[in-house]
Amino acid sequence: MTPSELNAFCAALPATTHVVQWGGADVWKVGGKVFVISSTGITFKVSPMSYEVLRQMPGLRPAPYLLRAACCGSSTMPNPG
Repeated sequence: MTPSELNAFCAALPATTHVVQWGGADVWKVGGKVFVISSTGITFKVSPMSYEVLRQMPGLRPAPYLLRAACCGSSTMPNPG
């Protein structure tokens, strides 16, 4: 998935807003709450249960600056295959 494809996907979701902040990162929000941050990689918010599963998967890691929000990140953009 390219950054453009990710932005198009997020833009198609209902009630989303997009801002560019934090040094040029694409930040997607619903109701003013962040759910995806992308720049060279991607960080996304998940449920607490999903967080416990995803943080153990190869290529994903807890987002160190968003741990309280149950976010996972990858240093590369995902490829859903």
